[in-house]
Amino acid sequence: SCQLWTWTCLFHVVSLSKSRVRGLSTAASFGGMMVRGATLLPSSFPVVSSSFYHPATHAHIPSSTYPSFSSWKSKSINKNRSTRAIFRTAKSSLPKNSLVSEEISTMECFSTLTLLEHINLNVPNHDYILDFYVKVLGFGLDPRRAQNVVKGSGTVWMNCGASQFHLPFGEEAQVIPGSIGLWYDSLDGLKERLEKYNQNDDEMDKRPFSEYTILRSNGHGDGNDDASDIVTAIRIVDRYGNVFYCRDKKDPIVVKVSENYEHIPEIMRIATQPVVTNYLPQDIAEYTNVAEQYGLKQINHELSTLSTSTDTVTDTAATTDCKGISYVEFLVPRNTADKISEFYNCVFDATTTVYHDASTGNDVAIAAFGSIDAKTGKSSQSLLFRETDQEIPPYDGHHIALYVGNNQADFEQAFKNAEEAQVVWVNPRFSDKATNLNTAKKWKQFRFKNIIDLETGKMIFELEHEVRSIEHEAWPGKN
Repeated sequence: SCQLWTWTCLFHVVSLSKSRVRGLSTAASFGGMMVRGATLLPSSFPVVSSSFYHPATHAHIPSSTYPSFSSWKSKSINKNRSTRAIFRTAKSSLPKNSLVSEEISTMECFSTLTLLEHINLNVPNHDYILDFYVKVLGFGLDPRRAQNVVKGSGTVWMNCGASQFHLPFGEEAQVIPGSIGLWYDSLDGLKERLEKYNQNDDEMDKRPFSEYTILRSNGHGDGNDDASDIVTAIRIVDRYGNVFYCRDKKDPIVVKVSENYEHIPEIMRIATQPVVTNYLPQDIAEYTNVAEQYGLKQINHELSTLSTSTDTVTDTAATTDCKGISYVEFLVPRNTADKISEFYNCVFDATTTVYHDASTGNDVAIAAFGSIDAKTGKSSQSLLFRETDQEIPPYDGHHIALYVGNNQADFEQAFKNAEEAQVVWVNPRFSDKATNLNTAKKWKQFRFKNIIDLETGKMIFELEHEVRSIEHEAWPGKN
């Protein structure tokens, strides 16, 4: 099926020269099939300055250990038969400055996976999550579920930039078998909030997290600050065992389409989720004490940023300290990374690769989201699947939500691909029941749970995906 889709795309290459590609939307020129993306370099791991912090081993690996663009070759088994490989071949035979050449270059700067929007984790109550996400991590409370906080029960949504955590009730807390990466403009505020708990040792058992470690440029880490070393990340474990790696100074990926087109900013930087504040009149009136305790505070901007409509006042400069989800890493069984990479490549035509981590001997499948820097290989967001010999706990039902493509046609093609792979699935817990294309179009989303070996159909890894169209009413890009 992978080869079928790629040859279908190649058949449509002639129509590209007749079309006018604007921004991200190119699928219509290819019969609805997405063809954007470029081979993802190993440095697409969450990079901080000149090095990155290895989530699984706490090892500090200099960026110089990565191969250069020219010397690196993906060991992904699907590379040569992907649509991107075919289009690069087509591009190489075109005049260097032709419109077609420029447009294919544009497509190579974006993954078909548009945004990793939320992570859904069951929690047994509100006891720890409100303080943890708002007062420690620096998230904002979503007004669409804030009344549940007022009444003391029910699902809570916590927002950071374009990303969210959905935290519904469940008797057993759900835990990601791996780690979650968050990004900040600066870690100073997070460090300050964490250190407040150190000042009250008698309250240690009441704090909303289990532990934290400040990680430094020398590879060592502990709970105390040391001005002599550069802080590269902060590792925090919540009360249920979920591991968060918080990093700062995530440089923006700026894509300049061509001399004829403007720069295209990253969706994760310009899209926003709404948050409750502690100063806007409608928030104070509706959420009372909850707004006062958990509402976003007004900092570093004047009231002139407030805009007024007929019935509400909105703060256009309000922003959370945490800026978004940069990656989610899952531990997976040995000898599965190639097959996982192939799955995302074929079902979504996503930008994927497999990186061999020489420091651990583990292979890591990487699926890129959003913008891709053609020079460094870094992407806006990533899903990471790290092979391990460790025992992986049974799947507990946590899920991720993602947006695919740039229009409804892209979403519909993704559904058709998932349907052909026979992975479309309905979660009885939720009201959306997308079992065919018509119901997927109705709900503007569909779900699947099994990542499979496309050659045998055997399930490799369980992870529920909530796949949405950007026409979905919750799409944060409209904000």
